[in-house]
Amino acid sequence: RRTRGREDFYISVRQDSIWGPARAVPGLNSPGNEGAATLSADGKVLVFTRCQARDSYGQCDLYLSTQRNGRWTEPRNMGPRLNTSYNETQPAFSPDGRSLYFASNRPGGVGQMDIWRIDWLASGEWSIAVALDTSVNSTHDEKTPYLHYDNQTLYFTSDRPDGYGSSDLYVSRKK
Repeated sequence: RRTRGREDFYISVRQDSIWGPARAVPGLNSPGNEGAATLSADGKVLVFTRCQARDSYGQCDLYLSTQRNGRWTEPRNMGPRLNTSYNETQPAFSPDGRSLYFASNRPGGVGQMDIWRIDWLASGEWSIAVALDTSVNSTHDEKTPYLHYDNQTLYFTSDRPDGYGSSDLYVSRKK
C-alpha cells in the first residue's frame, strides 16, 4: 500500500468472511519505501526490499525479519554478501527455504537487471550471490523471480525482444 508517497506493509484480518481495516504492520515500516516481499514456507522469515535506508549499501537493499511471539523482529540489512552499492530487489524464497532468488543490476551478471541466487548455509550464514546463467538471464532486464513449489520451475519477467510486449512472463526448468 502506498501512503504519503511511501510504500509500506499493511495487514487486514478477516473475521466471519468480512475483512477488517488495513493497519500498518508494527516494526516493519520505515521513513523510506518497503515492498517486494517473500515469506518462507513456514511463515516465520520475511525478506523484503527497503529503499532509501540509512544502513543500506545501495539505493535498495534486501532486509530480513523473523516472526517471534506473533510479532516481526526489527528488520536487519542482509549484509554485504547479498547487498551492494547497486539495487537488490524482488526476493523470492525457494520452497525449501534454502535459497533466495532476487533481481539486481550489480556487475557480474549478463545484462542490465539479472536474476541472482544466494543460498542459506547450514551455519546460518548466506553464501556468495551468483547470477543465473544465460538460460535465464539475457542482455536485457530479467526481474520478479518466483520458484514453483516443485523447486525446479522458475518463473520470471523479461523485456527481451523475442516477447510479445514490453515485459513478458518466462519459465525455465532446472535440468
